[in-house]
Amino acid sequence: MLPLSERRPPGARRFALSAWLCALSLAVLAALVLAVTPQAPAVASTTATTAVPEVAKQVSTTPFKARENYYCTRIPAVVTSRTGVLLAFAEGRTRLTTTGCHDVGDNDLVLKRSLDGGVTWQPLQVVVGGSDEFAHGNPAPVVDAVTGRITLLYSSSDWNHDTAKPSRSGHPRTVHAVHSMDGGVTWSASVPQPQLKAAGWGWVSTGPGHGIQLARGQHHGRLIVPGDHTAGGDTTAGGQLYISDDGGLTWSLGAGSEASKTGAYPAELTVAETVDGGVYVNARNSAPTHCQTNEHRLETVSADGGASFAAPFSQVADLDTSPVFGSLLRLHAVDQDGQPDRLLYSGASRLGASALEDRRELAVRSSYDEGKTWKTVGTLVSAARTGYSDLTLLPNGSLGIVYETAGNIPHGNVAFAAFTEQAMKDSQTELRLPRTSDTRTKDPGEAGNHAVAHGGAQLGTRLGGVAMDFDGVDDYLRLVCSPSLRVEDKDFTVTAWFRTPATTGSLPIVWAYGMTGRHFSVRAEPGGGLVRASVGTDIGSTEVTIPFTNTPQDTWHHVVFTRQGLALSLSVDGGPAATATMPAGKDASERNLTPAGEFNIHIGARPDFPNQPAGVTQLYRGGLDDVRLFDTALTTDEAASVKTGSLDVATTNEKLRLGFSTIW
Repeated sequence: MLPLSERRPPGARRFALSAWLCALSLAVLAALVLAVTPQAPAVASTTATTAVPEVAKQVSTTPFKARENYYCTRIPAVVTSRTGVLLAFAEGRTRLTTTGCHDVGDNDLVLKRSLDGGVTWQPLQVVVGGSDEFAHGNPAPVVDAVTGRITLLYSSSDWNHDTAKPSRSGHPRTVHAVHSMDGGVTWSASVPQPQLKAAGWGWVSTGPGHGIQLARGQHHGRLIVPGDHTAGGDTTAGGQLYISDDGGLTWSLGAGSEASKTGAYPAELTVAETVDGGVYVNARNSAPTHCQTNEHRLETVSADGGASFAAPFSQVADLDTSPVFGSLLRLHAVDQDGQPDRLLYSGASRLGASALEDRRELAVRSSYDEGKTWKTVGTLVSAARTGYSDLTLLPNGSLGIVYETAGNIPHGNVAFAAFTEQAMKDSQTELRLPRTSDTRTKDPGEAGNHAVAHGGAQLGTRLGGVAMDFDGVDDYLRLVCSPSLRVEDKDFTVTAWFRTPATTGSLPIVWAYGMTGRHFSVRAEPGGGLVRASVGTDIGSTEVTIPFTNTPQDTWHHVVFTRQGLALSLSVDGGPAATATMPAGKDASERNLTPAGEFNIHIGARPDFPNQPAGVTQLYRGGLDDVRLFDTALTTDEAASVKTGSLDVATTNEKLRLGFSTIW
């Protein structure tokens, strides 16, 4: 470590930082000139058989593999040192139970270094925690461009040491720092940072992901690392910035934001410098239930070098994602490399409320106006289940990204990929999936339960009107959870028109919530000449079936499925209903069909698509139209009116009407 007396004067720091950034910019330009021959530009998916292309990767490796050194690795971060060494950090999590990959436990902070841009990785280093059983987490590295010092801020706490139910309760978290002056080969002893935890805070975190160094304005040279916290006995929470003006030797608290945990609040912040010397901040929206919103990112700016936020956090539009950490990176700035200003954001591009099921389709998207708006066209890095990610610029000008991924869950391994900007351009595609509108009359200010169209489902026709056609390959619709779509233990009715040319299979018309446990579903089984409906609770499932004649096979049929109390009723084409009775259970909770947490409702698919068992027919083939959901049991006359197309049936109880008039 350099003593303060040996550090360069501020003028020298500004010159060296500018030179370092200029060198990076020139490297980017050089890489573009030397990039491989570009592929033909990809076209956004318009048919069911067109797959969204992944970016052509120069490098694709897995520096941290589950079960290799630890049960799993999570929370990656990456930086490039002043001399071009790539440093990938993660939490090494030991196994506590047979399913263990817990946020608290005997977790270490680990590092792998690469001297060749991620092609190969040196042996794993345990930077923090190898000799203790504390819960170390959220590695947040930042590089000082003048001295080359790499500072790693991180959080630590003890835990209850109950391997069956590990918990952080009663064990406050604190912030610490370690430093390296040799590109991560060796690290200093850990130094507690009590000044980075304000009075009244309980849980406090760093990052995750990399920090930045400002290169412009009054605070030129300042290091900034984001973090978050809880306060008020865990009733409030928010985000904060940690700042250093001496190259990472000392740190202080900067900007902070706090909100009630009953609403939206920022967590897991990521930051980038704006061209005017400010700081753009993008954060995970940690609302207590993600069913409250489809905007899972929050944003604000700092105009004083991270000392304060200029405005409260607000929702980010047109950045479809799930609840997950994402990473910002400055790619271009006119004042540095002469190219149009461009910020990048990496994160899951599948719109969804579930932190497990909907972390998929990792993509990089761009803003050309310093984060004010984000392009929906972007670059797919991985179509698989993917979790947290972090971006860096490599010495040759390529982009590097570390990200969580595994098989049927979005984390466990930490992978790395590198690709050129030209490769990003060649594989860019429309990442925002089309929607089809919820056309019911809604209360003022109420958002519609619009459905997301997957696979390339197309508008078709029914009786001279419009319907939705599904090809049985990868077409389906998905309703991201909304409070108004919870049927819980109440009466409900679901209605739909359906037509299928299929002669085999169990074809989902509507399937709400999970595969098993709490759910309801309506399926056509043309091979058996049946329509089947089911409900599931915590104490079991109940089914009801009714015959239907699928000849000719282009005939439209109308299905009505109702629960009233414990009675289930299923009818087709207005005929007599088949009935069944659910078990009463001990109380209302045992009649509840809706999961306590986040959920999706699928139209034309089972909830486990595309991870269904081999040989299972799980997608609808044919046409669907006028799908409605009511939070009441319709009478026979009301159901008949729905069948005739009336829009005035139980309007105060209508929670969904997919009329399939447009795709937008």
